[in-house]
Amino acid sequence: MKRWLFLCIFVFLISFTSAQINASLSSNATNYEIQAKSCINESYHILKNMQENNFSVLRVNDSLKQALTLYDSQSVLKDKKKKYDFSIVIPYCDEIKNITEDADNARDEIIVLERVYSISIESGMNSSSIDSLILEINQEMTNERYEKVDPLVQKAHSEITRVTSEYTTLGIFYDSTTKGIKSFLKENWIWIVSSLVFLIILYWIYRKTIRRWKVRRKIEKLNLRKKTLKDMIMATQKDYFNLGKISENTFSVRTKKLAELVRDIDRQIPLLEEEIMKLKRKV
Repeated sequence: MKRWLFLCIFVFLISFTSAQINASLSSNATNYEIQAKSCINESYHILKNMQENNFSVLRVNDSLKQALTLYDSQSVLKDKKKKYDFSIVIPYCDEIKNITEDADNARDEIIVLERVYSISIESGMNSSSIDSLILEINQEMTNERYEKVDPLVQKAHSEITRVTSEYTTLGIFYDSTTKGIKSFLKENWIWIVSSLVFLIILYWIYRKTIRRWKVRRKIEKLNLRKKTLKDMIMATQKDYFNLGKISENTFSVRTKKLAELVRDIDRQIPLLEEEIMKLKRKV
């Protein structure tokens, strides 16, 4: 009798516990369904708000479509008395919230960056590196990669600091150098002008001597070149007559070309020597 009593109590406890668990599961399932429906409605509002603020919404729209698809599929399973789980909808809603937060933060950072840029960058500064970063930032915003904007904005701020510092340093150097030159000219202008006048007079007196020296240098270079060409002709003759290294056609073409160069030098040297004689007569 006691055994049957104990068995009845045991069965009752199991039934009661099972009912409690089922009730708890049913309650959780209902809560998840309510949360899923609520987060989808909230996502609709987020999408509309982003559109009104001129954000790209492809990512948000895709996540919302996925959430709706999952919600509808779980509703169908629920109606068919099959196992369902509305909790799988919620991560897509969370993703939409994260996207809109990143988008808002990115736009705020860009506004600050643009203000800093307008205040810091002046005409004459080399801002190409900063402009390139801003172009990349705007591209990331267009492509809805909002999470990549912050590192680029920080890099742009660092680049603005570097460019403005270099420009300031260069300006200080330019000012100090200009002031130094002006001060030097002011203190030594008499000496500088006197030196220039003396050099001009000296050149005027010795200009023909300098000209003769330049012509003689040119004749020396032509004679050196002529000697080199003759050595090459002798080497070519040796290669053809003594060593047989080159063909008759090569020998003929090469010696003819070298001989023409020698004759051209022979024409130039007398003209230069005549120029020297003229300069001597003028002196």
